[in-house]
Amino acid sequence: MKRGSVYCAAPCCGTPVERGQMLCVKHWFVLPERLRKALGATWRARHVSAFQELWTEALVILDPAPRPFDPPRSRGTTPLTIAYEGACPVVYATGRML
Repeated sequence: MKRGSVYCAAPCCGTPVERGQMLCVKHWFVLPERLRKALGATWRARHVSAFQELWTEALVILDPAPRPFDPPRSRGTTPLTIAYEGACPVVYATGRML
């Protein structure tokens, strides 16, 4: 690949994509339509915190390998836990701090 190549952001996917795209076509259409539309709308509106929450939900759906500390889940759900660090809410998704 040429310098500065961009790859699909889905876990374990190395498919090259065009600049400005987050996911390859295969992984983009795995996501539910409501999530795809919400990701696009929050990205265009530059709502960073809302986009991060939606992106985390998308990565949970796309992640094929559950980690040992993950609770069992069905596809399409997001196991989010809200915690507070001082006065600021901190969102943890599948055990990782955002």
